[in-house]
Amino acid sequence: MTDDGGTPALDALAELAREQAEHDAAAARLGPARARLAAATDRSESASSDLAGELEDVARLEQLSLTRILPTLRGRRDLDLDREKAEAQAAQYVAAEAEARREAAQADVDSLVAQLARSGDLAARRADLLVAREAEVAADPSRRETAAQLDSLATELGRHRARRTQLEEAISATHAAARTLDEAARHLGGADDWASVDTFLGGGLFTDMVKYHRIDDAAARMREADAALGHLATELADVGMSAVGGIEVTDLTTFFDVWFDNIFSDWAVRNRVREAAARVAQARLGVEQTGTVLGTRLTECTSEIEVLEQRRESLLA
Repeated sequence: MTDDGGTPALDALAELAREQAEHDAAAARLGPARARLAAATDRSESASSDLAGELEDVARLEQLSLTRILPTLRGRRDLDLDREKAEAQAAQYVAAEAEARREAAQADVDSLVAQLARSGDLAARRADLLVAREAEVAADPSRRETAAQLDSLATELGRHRARRTQLEEAISATHAAARTLDEAARHLGGADDWASVDTFLGGGLFTDMVKYHRIDDAAARMREADAALGHLATELADVGMSAVGGIEVTDLTTFFDVWFDNIFSDWAVRNRVREAAARVAQARLGVEQTGTVLGTRLTECTSEIEVLEQRRESLLA
């Protein structure tokens, strides 16, 4: 007997059932994670290709000899070079964002692969434990019926404990997502006061924004929120939730693409910030609602575990 009244094989079977549930969840997540990695890799490679083209344009203009250019074209050449440099910087930003998202997707895949590798040969372990359990039952034939019930309870307890862990991890992910979304909302909160590009080019507010790095700060918070939603999507898939508020879980990993894809496309920064702020607010509400649902499920799961443990104790009495 173990300290809780069970047997070594019985307790090991319960633990194995928990590990099997976590292994199955990780295996189910690996396919979608690899699909996200493939998409992120394509985006990163495309952005890198665009960047290479922009840098070539800059190099071409910088290598032009002024002695070969008519004086009347000098001003045009300088303007072209400035434009190409600005476009190259924009391409560098987009490429860096795409690569960061690819690295995050790669980390998810690597983590799942490592988790599956750590599981080892669960089928072989189960076969060995069943042999040990049969020996325990054979030692007391009068309790075979009770032993069968205990075996079933061990499996159920293992599965419920795995589910409780998954729910706790999902709740933790909602808390992390909520924090990053709150930070993003705070940095995007002044969107209505941010001027359009025309105002930027006229100085004033643009100078202040450069000084305080407001755009850079907002972009950093959006990256964090994007990563947090991606992690939340993974955890919610484990517990069978298909949506966060009105947002499909499968869409969480691309929910902020409007920010990453369009921030340089037309330089309508004010509109992009407003749209991003609206999406952050929508995601924040959905995360809060999801946290409430998960909390209810965790309470129910914990109660079910208590019932199973009470049944187990009564059988062992």
